[in-house]
Amino acid sequence: MGKVRQCVLLVLAILASPASFAAPAKPGQPAVWTQHDLIVGFDHLPEIYSCDDLWYKFHDVLLALGARSDMRILAYQCGKKLGQLAHSPQVHLHFFIPQVVRGSAARWADVNVEPRAVRLAPGHPASIKASDCELLRQMKDDLLAALSDRVLQFNLACEAPATPWPFSVTVEALKPVPGQARVASR
Repeated sequence: MGKVRQCVLLVLAILASPASFAAPAKPGQPAVWTQHDLIVGFDHLPEIYSCDDLWYKFHDVLLALGARSDMRILAYQCGKKLGQLAHSPQVHLHFFIPQVVRGSAARWADVNVEPRAVRLAPGHPASIKASDCELLRQMKDDLLAALSDRVLQFNLACEAPATPWPFSVTVEALKPVPGQARVASR
């Protein structure tokens, strides 16, 4: 019985030690929200998009890539009323997306992030349709090229005969860790 009592006391001593009360490590990597302000210009899209369609497509893609929800999106030169000009719309984007910080800069972190593979394809996000291949190809060339996200793979042969695999772009994006929106390290 003495050995059992010693083991119980040892376990209680370990549990009562200051180390057991330390804050759990936050998952992910510290990051800061970086601002982006850019214009994505499209050139000769095969279909005409309304300004609302473009707003939803960019909104959903940016959210999928880990952007904050307070983005501003202004689509112009869009809609059927503009005729041929509407095949080359432009979208002005103002948004924040996380960027990892290291070393002493980590004290300024305001979000924890994890790298995730994000696949953009028809239905992912929901606003991307099967007819949006050329739109997504030009988004990849302009929007994704301006971000620190890394394109892992893509299949954007938009003019090729129908294949069993739909078009897609897979990007390694930094996604905020759920429940860890703010880092309290300041």
